[in-house]
Amino acid sequence: MLFAADETILVLQGPRATIPPSWLESYWGALAGGVALVAALALLELHRRRRARPARTNAQQAFEAALEQADRAAGPAAAALVSQALRGFLAATDDGLPAGLSTEELAGRLAGRPVYLPARSLLLTALQTADLAKFAGADAAPDLLITQAREAVTRIEAARRAFAGQAVAPAPVVVSTPLGATVLVVPPAEPPGPPPLPGKDRA
Repeated sequence: MLFAADETILVLQGPRATIPPSWLESYWGALAGGVALVAALALLELHRRRRARPARTNAQQAFEAALEQADRAAGPAAAALVSQALRGFLAATDDGLPAGLSTEELAGRLAGRPVYLPARSLLLTALQTADLAKFAGADAAPDLLITQAREAVTRIEAARRAFAGQAVAPAPVVVSTPLGATVLVVPPAEPPGPPPLPGKDRA
C-alpha cells in the first residue's frame, strides 16, 4: 500500500488473468472445414443423381415442348395443348394408343395394360378435365393440368423401366401324350458351374 503526494491511497494490482479465446475463435478452422466437406458431399450427390437420371427420349422431349406451349397459353387453348401433348406421347410410345382415340376409348385400352396402372387415374383425370375445358368451356387451371400430365408421364416411364427390369418368364412347351396335350413350363437352364479343380478326381 502506497501513499500519493495528496495522501490518497494507491493500491497496486497484480497482473490481470489472461482471457481465454472464445469457442468460435478456437474451432473456426474445424468449423469451416466441416462446412466445406458437407458442401462437397452435396455437390457429389447432386452430380451422381444427374448422371443416374435416364436421358429423355424423343417422345419425352416432344411432350415437354408441348407443355411449354401450354404454359404460355390460357383457358381452353392451354387445355387443348395439354391434351394433345398427352395423346401424342402415348401414340409415340405405344402403337395401340393412337392419338385419334377418344378419352373413353383410351380408358378402355389402358385398362388392359398393366404398365399404365400407376398413372391411369391421373392420366384420365387430366384428359377429362381438358375435354371439359375444350368442349364445355369449363374452367381449368393450366398449371394444374400441366402438373398432372407431367406426373402421369413420369409414372408411365417409371413403370416401363420396372417392367423391363423383370425377369422374362420361361415359354411354355406343349408336349403331346396319349392322354392329350400337356403344357409344361420349362425353367431356364442354370449356368454351368465352375470347372473342377485339377487333380480333384485323382485317387
